[in-house]
Amino acid sequence: MSELNRRLVALSVSDAPDRARLGFPQREIDRAVLTICTTLVRAGAEIGYGGNLDPNGYTFKIFRHLAGAYAGMRDTPFHHFIPEPVARNTSYEHLYEALNEGRGVVQTKIARGDAFFKARLGGGGIRLDGKIVQNDTQLTAWFAEVPCPLATNAYSTARRMMSECCDARVILGGKMGILADPTDIYDGAMPGIVEESILALEAGKPLIILGAFGGATRDIAIALGLLDLASMVPRTQQHESYAAAIKRVASLDRRIPNEFRDALSNIADDDRAEQTAFQATSLIKEWLGNISVNQ
Repeated sequence: MSELNRRLVALSVSDAPDRARLGFPQREIDRAVLTICTTLVRAGAEIGYGGNLDPNGYTFKIFRHLAGAYAGMRDTPFHHFIPEPVARNTSYEHLYEALNEGRGVVQTKIARGDAFFKARLGGGGIRLDGKIVQNDTQLTAWFAEVPCPLATNAYSTARRMMSECCDARVILGGKMGILADPTDIYDGAMPGIVEESILALEAGKPLIILGAFGGATRDIAIALGLLDLASMVPRTQQHESYAAAIKRVASLDRRIPNEFRDALSNIADDDRAEQTAFQATSLIKEWLGNISVNQ
């Protein structure tokens, strides 16, 4: 039995605003993401991803890749966690279509209040928390059973709950809050990748940082001493919350076990998809094994 059998590894990925400056086309980022998914699933792990329902986004890219490679071979290797603000703004038809496409490969959970609820097709509609909804009105009524939170708080809540479910996390890219870039806007009090990294470090869970591909992930690697300060990509003015978030990451550098620091540095500086995926998977195995021994 694999050391990662049924272990849930969270994957945090978003496009990096400095990706082009580092010389990476989008296809190279996609290749890195799908390669690490493949390597982890082959090692027995399951993939967790918190994202939206954009058919061109990473949620669909990942589960379509896993569907092509692993459908029928094992149960739901992909877990999709939908934050409450995203779910509340999704139509019944759109959610139904996503659940139908991911059937057999994806286990979907929707955040509502302080809990996740499984969402699946059945009974002529969508099953949510033991109830069946069949249209937009019923879906809206289901959400209305709890107060609607502020979006900033809701994103943080979803990230915390997802982090509690997962055994390890891999990060790549990430928003940086560059004010001159209208596409570089993040949801919540800080970029999701930064907040999720903080949660993993605070919980003492394995955190694999693919810093070579830029974005907030590269800044996280620098803050933790895994990359030199000279590796920072120049940028214009950023949202004021970004610097505070990265500073908080830096304060957690001692949460990284010394025996894994060199391996993490090598991974953070490596842009070779296959080699990085293999190294990351091996390190997660070793790190989780070390946690089990010390418990």
